[in-house]
Amino acid sequence: MTAVVLQAQDLARHYRVGRGLLRTAATVKALDGVSFTLQAGRTLAVVGESGCGKSTLARQLTLIEPPTSGALFIDQRDAAQADPRTLKALRQRVQMVFQNPYASLNPRKTIAAALAEPLRINTVLSKAARAERVMQMIERVGLRPEHAARYPHMFSGGQRQRVAVARAMMLQPALVVADEPTSALDVSIQAQILNLFMDLQDSTGTAYVFISHNLAVVEHVAHAVMVMYLGRAVEHGPKAAVLKTPLHPYTRALLAAVPVLKPADRRVHIPLIGETPSPLAPPPGCTFHTRCPLAQARCRTEPPALRDIQGRLVACHFAERTADQTAEPAANHTAEPTVTETVDATAVQR
Repeated sequence: MTAVVLQAQDLARHYRVGRGLLRTAATVKALDGVSFTLQAGRTLAVVGESGCGKSTLARQLTLIEPPTSGALFIDQRDAAQADPRTLKALRQRVQMVFQNPYASLNPRKTIAAALAEPLRINTVLSKAARAERVMQMIERVGLRPEHAARYPHMFSGGQRQRVAVARAMMLQPALVVADEPTSALDVSIQAQILNLFMDLQDSTGTAYVFISHNLAVVEHVAHAVMVMYLGRAVEHGPKAAVLKTPLHPYTRALLAAVPVLKPADRRVHIPLIGETPSPLAPPPGCTFHTRCPLAQARCRTEPPALRDIQGRLVACHFAERTADQTAEPAANHTAEPTVTETVDATAVQR
């Protein structure tokens, strides 16, 4: 049985926000009770609109911020209640690849120095041993030995992101959190970086939490998908189940918005009413009911719990209605076509 690397139980992060001199402070529930389990060698993709809590979740998983409530287990140790010494050890097991490769590297350090720094701080390796490990990792991510003496400004965006991936893998972490790692790159370079992520996972068994807006990319890298809305998970399950037959109206709307070239690949459009509510004053009941085409009186008062439906967890009172619609025969023209099997014009080649 594959070891469990990461386990979150009702993880929450709330922020107090001032609203002016004569107004009381408000609470933003950026993360509001998220639970999931991730095993070694597996990838969980987290998707959703901007402001849904994806980056806040990343900060919790990388131990940058403590959670307001809930439990977070890394290597079977509770990071939420850990003492400083345990936290220092756990931080070596979790690394992060940031969105912007131009801002995530120190412009004053050579690539060799940037890669050696995690080893210098966290290990007792000699200088020669660190240098050897650095050269091995440079070759592993597809760079040349002469790149070690160069500075970040001398590289392209794709090469910088390779360096960022190499730095994250230097301590042989159990978990890597990748926050939009390809969004700042050209499409052709995105495919190369995704291949690099998957090759490193195959050889090291590292678990990934992959945060992305690009659902076509998610389809290629993920084993499981968690869809978030206003700090909560609304659908969570295996990639094939969530992307092929989405049951939550929000998930269906996200997938219908993905541009495709072939008319046969287009999904039935799901109309969403209005804008995303303010996180300072989320709607009562189901937070999605103000935009949901299936909303009824129950949705306005009763928050839906995540329920197991057709092999995935769905937070919707009427998910069974959607399940019945997706179970219609393929000959019925109202049935939704499947997700396109390409990543734009450049598919990821393994």
